[in-house]
Amino acid sequence: MRLLFVLAILIIAPVSTVIAQQYTARVLDEKSREAIPFATVQYAAHKGVITNEEGKFAFTAKLEETDTIKISSLGYEAFETVALHFKDSVIFLKPQSIKLSDVFLSNKNLSGEEIMERVKSNISNNYNLNLTQKRFFFRESQINKIRQFDLKVEESTIPELNQELMNKITSSIPRVTDSYKEVLGDFYGNYDTQKIQLIKAANLHNPQNLADLKELSGKLENIFQQNIKSNSFLKIKSGIVGVKVDAEEFAEDMKEEKPDSEKSADELQKARFQKQKDLGTFADSRIERLLQNIFWKEDITLDFFEKSRKYNFKLEGYAQMEDAVVYIISFEPKRGADFKGKIYVNTVDYGVYRLEYENVKPLKKFRLFGISTLEDVYRGMMIFSKDETGKYQPKYIEQEQGESFGIERPLKVIEKNKFVAGRRKQNELDLDIKIHSGQLRKYQMLVYENRPLTAKDFEGLKPTSNFEYETFKTYNAGFWDGYDIIEPNAAIKAFTALEQSLQ
Repeated sequence: MRLLFVLAILIIAPVSTVIAQQYTARVLDEKSREAIPFATVQYAAHKGVITNEEGKFAFTAKLEETDTIKISSLGYEAFETVALHFKDSVIFLKPQSIKLSDVFLSNKNLSGEEIMERVKSNISNNYNLNLTQKRFFFRESQINKIRQFDLKVEESTIPELNQELMNKITSSIPRVTDSYKEVLGDFYGNYDTQKIQLIKAANLHNPQNLADLKELSGKLENIFQQNIKSNSFLKIKSGIVGVKVDAEEFAEDMKEEKPDSEKSADELQKARFQKQKDLGTFADSRIERLLQNIFWKEDITLDFFEKSRKYNFKLEGYAQMEDAVVYIISFEPKRGADFKGKIYVNTVDYGVYRLEYENVKPLKKFRLFGISTLEDVYRGMMIFSKDETGKYQPKYIEQEQGESFGIERPLKVIEKNKFVAGRRKQNELDLDIKIHSGQLRKYQMLVYENRPLTAKDFEGLKPTSNFEYETFKTYNAGFWDGYDIIEPNAAIKAFTALEQSLQ
């Protein structure tokens, strides 16, 4: 009877306030009805997420009905509601006007340059430079675009190597491909040294070589192999640059890796483990680079802070962020510098809440013999929030890097053989190549938990190689159930790999 009584109590007891639920919504500007990206959504002390570029967010938590969910964003009045009243919905934030009377009068006449000097002098006081443990979510998005891919046959002594084949090859190459990597883990360390332990990772891999393209490439290789005589060598020349390749060496290079269907279970497992290991190594290095490129660091690409004399700083006005009034300071080059942007600085302690930047010109250029590269995109954002000690901690870091590549060169492949009677030149293929492409990579890191860490505990930590890992050919939202992540945008949700099978 006692067991039945306990079961009855468990069944009829209210459980809605303790079961983890997912909360999701979209945040919009009340007047313009436009999405508000990077708004902070706080559902517990020092725990929360941010909205994505479409203003959407989602998190899973065990909240009591009276727990408060607070949404705030730069320049808007904060929105608060209790969990009981929260529904999947659209949330509107009201733009907030700032009166100069809200700003300390003694600070009102500071110039942009003077404010930045105070930011510099208060770095060690404002930011937590000690060892900490942080739970993070990291995403890399990579977009590849081919704007032009032309192979024009100028001369060919092999009938099968004709313009029709080249047209099939170029038409089979995908003009746009995307891929994504998502990682959840714990970060240990500070801005100088880090250790990372991964918990879970997803790889949305999109191979750029389609089955049709593989088939055509194989046909091209077979044509070469069937027409090249033994003891021949190939003279491959592009412009004034040429190389010599023996026929046996060429045949060896043409050997393809075994397809997955022919690999043993052990080989497949090793390949999967290597992909998992590579993803872990990549996440370690990229997160380390993001944190070691925080704006006050020396010898980094974003140099507006270190080389402030090369920039103009202008006080544009004031805004509300969290519970503070902030200066809005714009910066732009004055001596051939590379960046422009905005900085949002606390009017009381001169801590930077938010930084937005983008390059105003290509960072690097190269052009020689018809080959060109251009690093033409370098932009991003850093958002900080105060922890329980009043120190600023990174909440969200985003960086985009892009480059363009071009090649406009002739390519000549000549088969020569001194053991065949008559002319040494056996076959020739002359192509005119024009390729123009671009790549854009975006890195996003959300930090939503923060704990102190002792030096002894830090020294004893070792990176993990064993974590949950999956490769998907379509986006799988259920993979992250129960975890706080950056809500995927429409492009990620629509992701479909070009290849039919993945390992």
